[in-house]
Amino acid sequence: MAGLASPEFVSAMKEFYLGPLNQQVVKAHVFLDRAQKSSEYVNGEYAYVPLITGRNPGVGSRADTAGVGPSLPDAGRQTYNAATFKMTLHYARGQISGPVMRASKTSAGAFAQALDVEMQGIMETVPEDLNRQIWSYGHGRAATLLTTSASGVTFSMDATSHFNVKVGDRVHFADIAAGTGWAPATGTTVAAITRDSAAGVHQIVLTAATGRTVTTAADALYFGAGAASLTAADVSRATEMFGIPAYAGTGNVGAEETTVAAAGEFVHANLQFGNIDRTAAANASWRAQWLRNPVTPGTNRALTNTVLQHAWLTAITVGGADSKSIEIFTNPGLWMTLGLLHIGDRRYSDYQDTLEGGWEFLKYNGSKVFYDRDAPRDIMWFLNMKDVLILSQSGYEFMDEDGAVLFRVANKDAYEFTLYKDIQLGAKRCSTAVRLDDLTTAANIEATI
Repeated sequence: MAGLASPEFVSAMKEFYLGPLNQQVVKAHVFLDRAQKSSEYVNGEYAYVPLITGRNPGVGSRADTAGVGPSLPDAGRQTYNAATFKMTLHYARGQISGPVMRASKTSAGAFAQALDVEMQGIMETVPEDLNRQIWSYGHGRAATLLTTSASGVTFSMDATSHFNVKVGDRVHFADIAAGTGWAPATGTTVAAITRDSAAGVHQIVLTAATGRTVTTAADALYFGAGAASLTAADVSRATEMFGIPAYAGTGNVGAEETTVAAAGEFVHANLQFGNIDRTAAANASWRAQWLRNPVTPGTNRALTNTVLQHAWLTAITVGGADSKSIEIFTNPGLWMTLGLLHIGDRRYSDYQDTLEGGWEFLKYNGSKVFYDRDAPRDIMWFLNMKDVLILSQSGYEFMDEDGAVLFRVANKDAYEFTLYKDIQLGAKRCSTAVRLDDLTTAANIEATI
């Protein structure tokens, strides 16, 4: 296989695939496309984002009471902090058989063509997985268990808490606090999903029984399954990046969920976004605004102009957002609800429009409103896009430090390649974000596959 490791072949692989792959990752989903990308704050395994946490108080009007000149305000300065984000590592692996490769070995370009089908699949699944993580807290959960269930294949999951599993995903139950007790021990896959099988309930069917009783508030469904018994290296718990719900939070990460998160579920092993304690009074700028149903929190209410205006003005007036930088994200059902609410009212909808990247949007007070297939239901997110960051040192790269893009699979006439990158969701401020919660949608339009 010496020829496969040649500089010409390495260059061909990168030319054919790395550029298109990285462009596809960015352009495949709306938030990944719209968010700022930054490498300047990343240093090795961590990103350090400097923050301004308080204004300079050294200002004010004074009177010339003694006729010798007004007393000047005491000198002041802005207060500062720094958010520390541990980077997560994201990988993609593909494989191709030796006979297929040898059938097209006349040139580096032919080798690349032989890998085309596998790479095209990678180009679809990589952004899907990243987008799923963007709309999670970062704890790696596929879904939150609703009721305690004996060993079996059919389970009730909480429709109002975290749920982003799809048919075909590799999953397993595990203990929330310790990440142990994998059930089943080798993992399984999702065979079927019935959304809204009852009020507040999604039903999932697994291809293999768990082998033990799984308990609400103690166990959750995570991603990951191995060919043999699972290990910590095979699972999503404590390995994924932060998502929008973690950024647009008011306290410890995951506190808004029905079953709250455990510190061990996160890559940085604590419940603080950016390693800053939101519960401390001094860190008010690191808390987003959470607007729930003021009459009965947790009970959905109609999406009205009053509710929308409250959220939009809260982002600007309370949080300090720039009105020109606010973009609104939600799921398809609520996006449709907003469109129906303002149909024919040009002041708000300005008709449906499309950006150059192909993203369809509505407008509210001049702010673009987008839908995302993985965004959780019942929530609209008002985000000041100047403050949220996708942190990474670079795009995806082939793992080819020894000069070889392809590696022989042990005991098989097959070869595999691995792509990798570091990535994390960070922020400069959280106060400008508003989570508008407890909303009734005209329809639930959500993916199961």
